[in-house]
Amino acid sequence: MILKSFFYFRILDLKMSSFPQIILASQSAARAKLLTQLQLPFISIPSEIDEKDPNIRVFSEPPKFIQHISQKKVETVAFNHQLEKKKCIIIGCDTIVLTQSDVVLGKPKDENEARKMLQTLSGRIHKVLTGCTIILYPHKTIYQTVISTSVTFRVLAEDELNYYLEKGEWQNRAGGYAIQGLGALLIKEVKGDYYNVVGLPLSWIWETLWNHYNKSLLGKPNIK
Repeated sequence: MILKSFFYFRILDLKMSSFPQIILASQSAARAKLLTQLQLPFISIPSEIDEKDPNIRVFSEPPKFIQHISQKKVETVAFNHQLEKKKCIIIGCDTIVLTQSDVVLGKPKDENEARKMLQTLSGRIHKVLTGCTIILYPHKTIYQTVISTSVTFRVLAEDELNYYLEKGEWQNRAGGYAIQGLGALLIKEVKGDYYNVVGLPLSWIWETLWNHYNKSLLGKPNIK
């Protein structure tokens, strides 16, 4: 049994290494760091889309909007870098924070806005939603999901709020905090996918790729 398992995982390693090029449509260091846990080679290419562009804000409902944005990130990278006819896997994600009153908190534009966001979250439960799109080129096979994680903040004292803001970690973070950094100290409880709060639903990405490619282990690769 041990010998059989060894050969099974050796075959798996060889097949995984023959994956098409994986591309993360993001400039986020946190997302890139998470994706390395799959132990598959990938490159990061920023999508460079303007999320405030009215031409891409075609959905008002938060789940549909972030799913749409994640798809636009993938498609923009594919188009801008002439990848649409190449054999590759492009992954795009978009994350928002949703308060108990269904107010969307994106990335704060300055420290004052970050303060207001964190005060809103203090002592309350909120949801972190991440829309994720995987497109397998050149045949444009699309996999999509929106994953929600429930996060409860501690009641934040003014002095510790000031301390956190002074560290600058709020910058470029949905909701004004980073759970994988000092922001972890602000949190009382997480229910659901922790990695989703960081901005990359790692388990879903792995499961999607596994289900699509695992038939290649014993025969012809199932590359669409």
